[in-house]
Amino acid sequence: MEQDYALVRQLPLFEGVSNDDLIAAMQQGGIQVRRLERDMFVLDPIGLAQGQSAPVVYVATGQIAAGVFMDHELAERRAQQVARETATKEELEAESLLKPPPLARVALKNIALFMENDLFNSGALNAARGQPIAFYTTAPSQLVTLDQRWVAELAVRYPVFETRLRRAISISRERLAWVSGVKQELLDFFVRQGISVAGEMVRVRQLGLCIDCKLCEEACEERYGARRLTLGGYQLGMLDFIYTCRTCTDQRCVDPCAYDSIRFDENKREVVINESTCTGCTACAQACPYGAIDMIEIEPDAPTFKKDFKARLEKKNMLQFGPGTPRVASPRRIANKCDHCMAYGDQACVSACPTGSLIEIDTYDLFRERSPKMAQLARTGYDADLQKKDRKEVLPVMPFTEGVAVRSGGKAKLKRGRYAPLFTWVVGIFAFLVALGEALLRVYAPAQSYLFHQVSHLPDYEDAPVEQILERVVLRPGDQLSTYCGLIGTGLMIIAAIYPIFRRLKLFRWLASNTMWFDFHLMAGTVGPMFIALHSVVQLDSWVSSAFWSMVIVVASGFLGRYLYTQVPELASGVELEELDHERYFQQHRPRLTVGMAEIDRELAVQRAKAQQIGQSPSMLRALWWLISQDIGRWPRTVARRGRLSKLGVPRKTRRELAKRAGRMIVIARRQVVAPKAQLLLHSWKKVHVPFTVLLTVLAAAHIYLSWSRAAW
Repeated sequence: MEQDYALVRQLPLFEGVSNDDLIAAMQQGGIQVRRLERDMFVLDPIGLAQGQSAPVVYVATGQIAAGVFMDHELAERRAQQVARETATKEELEAESLLKPPPLARVALKNIALFMENDLFNSGALNAARGQPIAFYTTAPSQLVTLDQRWVAELAVRYPVFETRLRRAISISRERLAWVSGVKQELLDFFVRQGISVAGEMVRVRQLGLCIDCKLCEEACEERYGARRLTLGGYQLGMLDFIYTCRTCTDQRCVDPCAYDSIRFDENKREVVINESTCTGCTACAQACPYGAIDMIEIEPDAPTFKKDFKARLEKKNMLQFGPGTPRVASPRRIANKCDHCMAYGDQACVSACPTGSLIEIDTYDLFRERSPKMAQLARTGYDADLQKKDRKEVLPVMPFTEGVAVRSGGKAKLKRGRYAPLFTWVVGIFAFLVALGEALLRVYAPAQSYLFHQVSHLPDYEDAPVEQILERVVLRPGDQLSTYCGLIGTGLMIIAAIYPIFRRLKLFRWLASNTMWFDFHLMAGTVGPMFIALHSVVQLDSWVSSAFWSMVIVVASGFLGRYLYTQVPELASGVELEELDHERYFQQHRPRLTVGMAEIDRELAVQRAKAQQIGQSPSMLRALWWLISQDIGRWPRTVARRGRLSKLGVPRKTRRELAKRAGRMIVIARRQVVAPKAQLLLHSWKKVHVPFTVLLTVLAAAHIYLSWSRAAW
């Protein structure tokens, strides 16, 4: 009683309620404290049918979800809970430490979530639907239940309490009202995949940026001998929530270990495996609901044996056994999980990602299940009204349909080199503009050029007329400006060509992340050819022109490859959520914009038919050309679409939104072309890029050798 009273007394919701009334309410059962482990039912239809009351519930600590369950699964899990609650001490000790699957995974759909300091009427959802809906804990929780009669009595005695209560229920109702359609899918994913009970950060792969190079997995395996993350995790829209440890708030993997080989480090806020004491019993791996712990075999004959993993452990003397060591016998396998590279200055996987696709981001930034003001009011006991300006969208869809647009690793640890790519681009473009400016001045305003200034100060030309000096100011292949441009361009092209070496050597990864080197590769591959074009002075009348055109083909195919690597992953997968969002918007407007929506539906039908026709065609070149032409014509089609909707009398604001969404639906329709040919499209550009790179190298080497041998030194 004292412990329960101490908990209730410090809750801001009950500020102003006298100690005597609070104690009286608790003694008479009007206010009760329940302490529940994770995956325990708070209220369910079976309990209600047996006479269980439906009180108002205040979440003091922890987290509560409401889910729709199958009747037999609900009955089975509730029977297990009742049996555990009535078990003797001996029966509890004999109980397996391995828990059944999380209720969040068992539920058909998770439809509501209540966090710390939330207050809700537990009978509201059950009264609203005929489906079997149950409230359950998603994390260890302390709940304060308030009997309806005592709520009314305290509200009469204490107007301040009544006001706080009204605000709390109003805010909960408002949040629930937001959750429908696509947002319902977001909430279900948030709860089902354990992200709501994960740590503050979540690691995701942005499908629109990923080029499927697997460098993140390779870097992780190189550092630890066995990789600690796997791409292709739980996908929602344009984000892939990769398979890796999320540092759950209740660390289910820790308790089953009988050797204390896995623990939660309070200082570093990380679950850590002690590899020198791990016996390979697999209890932690079986207890993890999300498959984040792998058991790595260390016996050479095992099918999953990892030589480098064993070598790393042997180097650190972590495989010792026998007297005087933590182990009695030699282990056959060792547990392996991500610890966010806590012993290093960077996270290997994030630093290795060349495009910035792999990031760590604040979970709240993705799944904003309440506005900041709502969260603040919950912490302070709902002591103020929610203003209109404080109402932010709950569970925003945009990060999942359009991406989060973060390329710097987010909040992950990495060797950033954040401004280095920008610096190299600025230097490269500036140097080219300087050279281009000098070349243009020599052609169109020779008296203003640097060469004119340089020649006019030579001893032989100090008193020479301007016309004589101008005869020296020319732009031709082989002169000093052209030669320097050729040297700079060749150097940049070489750097661009050896990028695969940059991204694999430890030295370069130690200097900066692969994102920086990839940006440097793009800069060198773009600015280098610009200098080469200036070097040629566009005089392509000899065999050297074949090298120039080979360079043009290499650059064009490189840009085509980059285009495909950004388009194909996005369209091959990840657009279902966005498509659902657009369809829902169109459905809302069909009843009142019959003619306008008929025009949109007609255009979409035409585009889908064309996409289906292209998708069924065996021609790869035709599919490639169609994708490019679609992107080129996207803006003119949008303008034309707005014009047609304007003539049909669609309001301006709605017209813009419909045109935008129809454009995205047309892009999504291209999935019919991309999906069947995804891998072929991704590799098609290399069939041109690689051979012409070799040809360019040979021709450029021959040109440099001949020019060098003929030069007068």
